[in-house]
Amino acid sequence: MTENSKQGDSQATLHDQLTDSSKSAFTRYQELALGSDSIWYLIKYELIMLFASWVPGALGLVLRKALYPILMGKVGSNVVFGQGVTIRHGLKITIGDGVIIDDGAVLDAKGGGNTGIVIDDCTIISRNVVLSCKNGDIAIGSNCTVGINTLVHAMEGSNVAIGDNVLIGAFCYFIGSGPYGTESLELPFKKQGMIPQGGIAIADNVWFGSHVQVLDGVKVESGSIIGASTVVNKDVGEFDIVAGVPMKVLKNRKVNA
Repeated sequence: MTENSKQGDSQATLHDQLTDSSKSAFTRYQELALGSDSIWYLIKYELIMLFASWVPGALGLVLRKALYPILMGKVGSNVVFGQGVTIRHGLKITIGDGVIIDDGAVLDAKGGGNTGIVIDDCTIISRNVVLSCKNGDIAIGSNCTVGINTLVHAMEGSNVAIGDNVLIGAFCYFIGSGPYGTESLELPFKKQGMIPQGGIAIADNVWFGSHVQVLDGVKVESGSIIGASTVVNKDVGEFDIVAGVPMKVLKNRKVNA
């Protein structure tokens, strides 16, 4: 069996586990939301989400600051959790000091055996940002800003790593999942699985404009600028300014300084 076939089988297995009709809805809910079959953890999760996630104002901030760390692997000091933040597989989520998770964000570290999500110190995760693992890992460095409605997705074999001091505009997509297999004419694409391209690696001090799409297998070097609405389908060099569909290098900040 090829490595690509193994990866495709892994994705199919996760889907099958979550939709297995032989399991009760209760068990599948635990696998989807918790990543744990502990009844005690389930009780804590339900009570905390019921009584803290929706509470507005300062009271809600105080409740979530006190209670959300109970559901997570590690949470640093002075972390702010906004209203309506969704936590999935929280025991695989690590958050550094001074992080802000704004209203409506989704932190989903789902997977079997993956590390999950790591957010380093003083990073801001804006409203409605989705960090979604599917057996992959997401790591975001310190002093980053992730703009509203941005999606970061990581499947097995396609981890997403974002360095320090990275600026990400609104409505960006970091797609750590390769294309579906297409060799078979009989099997549905979903059954053939996705073929990972090695993940996404973003170096320190990169600026992404709004509506950027970064595809799997791409490396973006430090000091670069990605123009709005660019589809990043190949590597970006250090200090390059790129834009367009297809992406083109407009100039280099160092060369033209």
